[in-house]
Amino acid sequence: MYPENIKSNREIFTPLEKEPLHLGRGLKPRPNFLTGFTNPSFHILILIILSSVIFFVNLGGWDLWDPDEPRYAQVAKEMMESDNWILPHLNNKVYPDKPPVFFWLISLSSMVKGDVTSFSARFPSALAAVMGIFLTYLLGRKLYSARAGFISALVLATTVEYFWLGHRANIDMTLTLFILSALFFFYQGYQESRKWPYYLFYLSMGIATLTKGPVGFILPSLTVTSYLILRGDFNALKKVFLNWGLMLFLALIFAWLILASIQGGKSYIDEIFFNQILGRVHDSWSHKRPFYYYFLRLPPVMLPWFLFLPSAFIYFFTKRKTIEEDYLFPTVWFIAIFVFFTLCSGKRELYMLPLFPSFALMVGFLWNKFFEQDEDGWVVRLITIPLYLLLGSLIAASIGIPFISKTIGYEYRESFHFYPLALILGLGSVLTLFTLLKKRTALSFSLLIMIMTGSIFYSVDHVFPYLNQFKSAKPLSIRIKTLMKEGDLLGSYHVKTPAFNFYTGVRDIAQLENTLDLIDFFLRSKNRAFCLMKKEDFEELSHLMPFHLFQWDAGKIGGREIILISDDEMNT
Repeated sequence: MYPENIKSNREIFTPLEKEPLHLGRGLKPRPNFLTGFTNPSFHILILIILSSVIFFVNLGGWDLWDPDEPRYAQVAKEMMESDNWILPHLNNKVYPDKPPVFFWLISLSSMVKGDVTSFSARFPSALAAVMGIFLTYLLGRKLYSARAGFISALVLATTVEYFWLGHRANIDMTLTLFILSALFFFYQGYQESRKWPYYLFYLSMGIATLTKGPVGFILPSLTVTSYLILRGDFNALKKVFLNWGLMLFLALIFAWLILASIQGGKSYIDEIFFNQILGRVHDSWSHKRPFYYYFLRLPPVMLPWFLFLPSAFIYFFTKRKTIEEDYLFPTVWFIAIFVFFTLCSGKRELYMLPLFPSFALMVGFLWNKFFEQDEDGWVVRLITIPLYLLLGSLIAASIGIPFISKTIGYEYRESFHFYPLALILGLGSVLTLFTLLKKRTALSFSLLIMIMTGSIFYSVDHVFPYLNQFKSAKPLSIRIKTLMKEGDLLGSYHVKTPAFNFYTGVRDIAQLENTLDLIDFFLRSKNRAFCLMKKEDFEELSHLMPFHLFQWDAGKIGGREIILISDDEMNT
């Protein structure tokens, strides 16, 4: 009934209070927080409480920040105002960069109050993050055991980048959820030799594709193909990809694409297929980074659990012949996605988010083995060595935060906002180190989860709202809105406009690319005209203009000073 080397549900869900068969160096299993509570209901209760605290507390407590949040919120806002749910628009122009699913979700969450807000724009990401945590738990149960799935879900919830993107109006968390869903249903169908989960596998890939384009089916297809080839199961490969679910996938994609092409015309089709689909993968023109970019940038965003990833790989490659659980699947998943994005020229840390559940499953499995304290102490060393390094680093960071904050940017000079964060990290790490030395391993893990949860809670309740004054375009936008009268025009010279579209309510901000555009904008305007510009550009161009330009207002946004200029002198 089951594919070769895959355990049955009965084997997977063996009660966890059962003692390990082998204990190394006289170690004795001790009842603790993680071995004593094996009831899935308890796991779900803890995950509900934890994810609610992490992802929903004060979710709308600060404004939408560049680069992505105001853009996606504005697309959803224009979708709601125009009642055009097929073809996304931005700044009153067709927006072909992304398919519509994420904008639908923002619009749906915004219908409660009838307008897009910081909370409603971020709610789809937060909800996707929470659902991803529960899917990781369920997949961990299928791969390993209920306890291992529980640990994996806790690891994922408290990883820095996962927490951060769960608080952003950003597409990648939603994409990650549907990729995770696709891989979950594939594994369920493969394990149980059933066809119906494969339909959900293709449905999830279809929604993922309508969320962020071709990566929605490339990443899960690449993972599944690599996994089945490494297992040598070519019959399963045929069953998965020669499946009627493929028709469901294609029907879902083309149902939207045909309607969007009818509305957008040939230019929209060309942009979607040649630039957004082929160009993004083969020769991405934005965010180009060197080959080794992710080797340097991935470790910080995977804190605090990244230090255990090398141990997880070491354990797999040294013990792979004796591991009873299916450790191969998350390992292939991680490697396939990492290699794919490393080979792509365009690179951002958030692109790697779809591999975070696999990372959590690998680390969660190792921690679960650690609590069993088997393998002759080998797993104990793989956990305790990086754990000591982590706690030492957190203690050092807690000491350095108040001093470092004064040197890395103007927005951090009032560092008293960071003292409580340093206190949480410092005292929590010292307490965790003490419990670890006393060999209270489960309590050490629990304290580490509490440290991360406390740090996250304080950040979203205090740190982010404090930083908002330096990162938000809303204050300047509100002042611009009060200065402009009906019929006035607004342009932008090399300044991104979505945040100003969103907070001023101006749907059509003129995009000025060069000096001639700037001159033409003011000369042809029958009404009063304003333009947003960086301060350094104003100082460089003002003496080149054939007329005087006057500064009306200014504001610092993300370290850049943006000014509002006009050819009309104030109070005239």
